Formats: sequence, structure tokens, C-alpha cells
Amino acid sequence: MEQEKKEAQVKVETLEARLKEWGSDLEKFRAKVDMIKGKAKAGPEREVAALQAKLNEAKKKLEEFKKADAAASAELKKGIENAGAELKKAFASAKAKFK
Repeated sequence: MEQEKKEAQVKVETLEARLKEWGSDLEKFRAKVDMIKGKAKAGPEREVAALQAKLNEAKKKLEEFKKADAAASAELKKGIENAGAELKKAFASAKAKFK
């Protein structure tokens, strides 16, 4: 049981670090979008908004995981892992577009 708690804590810390990194990336994307003029700005603005929503959802799931008891942790862990994987893919795609 103690080992599971340690593993969960490591996962939480890892995800917190990734969320912080992605938040920083999102701010960089926003700065680039702000330099775009006119109608061309709409698409990138939507993409940044979608990334922000996904980032917020992952943060919410992480907070739920931190507050959950052991029984709920396994289910939430799966949700966090899925959200993290989806967010990672979305940010990789955005990085390629905003280079």
C-alpha cells in the first residue's frame, strides 16, 4: 500500500510538471496568435482556446485524484492518464503548427 502511494505521488508530481510546462507553451502560442492579423487569426485562436480547455480539464482531474481515497484513485488515475495523453498529443500538434 505504501509503495502505491509513493508511485501515485510520483505520477502526480510528473503530471504537475507537465501541466506547468504545457501552460508555459500555451502562453507562447497565445503570444504568437496575438501577432496574427485579421481573419487568419480565428483558427489559431480556436486552437488555443481548445488547448486551454483541455489543460483546465487535466488540472481538474489531477485535483480530484489528489483528494480521492484509495478506492477512487484507480479510476481517476486512468482518467488522468488519458487526459495527459490527449493533452500531450494536442500540444505536440500545436507546437508543430506554431513553429
